[in-house]
This record gives sequence, C-alpha cells and structure tokens, in this order.
Amino acid sequence: MEGEEGVMEAKGGVTEAVAGNMEAEEGLRKLMEGLWKLILKRLRKLKEGLWNLILKRLRTVKEGLRKLKKLPERWSVWLDIILSINYEAS
Repeated sequence: MEGEEGVMEAKGGVTEAVAGNMEAEEGLRKLMEGLWKLILKRLRKLKEGLWNLILKRLRTVKEGLRKLKKLPERWSVWLDIILSINYEAS
C-alpha cells in the first residue's frame, strides 16, 4: 500500500510540475507578445518623428530657395507633391 501511495504522490507531483511548466510557458509567451508590441509601437513613433523632421526640413529648404528665387519650377512642383502627402503610420 505504501508503494502505491508513493507512486500516486509522484504522479501528482509530475502533474503539478507539468501544469506549472505550462503556466510558465503561457506567462512567458504573454510577456514576449507584450514586449514585441511595445517595440513595434516605439518603432512607429520613431518612424513618424523622422518623417515629420524630413518634411519640416524640406519645407524650410523650399521656402528658402523660393525667397532666393533659385527654386526651379520643376522642383517646386515635386516638392509641393511630396509635402502634400498626408503621412499616416501604418
């Protein structure tokens, strides 16, 4: 009888260990998903900020060249098209 009780206790211990391992894996998976979402969010913000900085510099250059009357008409048209793009993060 004692042997059977020992086997049952061992089986119960294994079952608990497996369940704990599954819970740990689930927790790790959720942690990794959360970290990945955070990384993607930060990258999107960085991309948006960089794009806005580029557009700001293009506007500055365009206005400066216009004031100096050194902006060719063809460039002016292309700059207008580029600056009219409404950038939205994907």
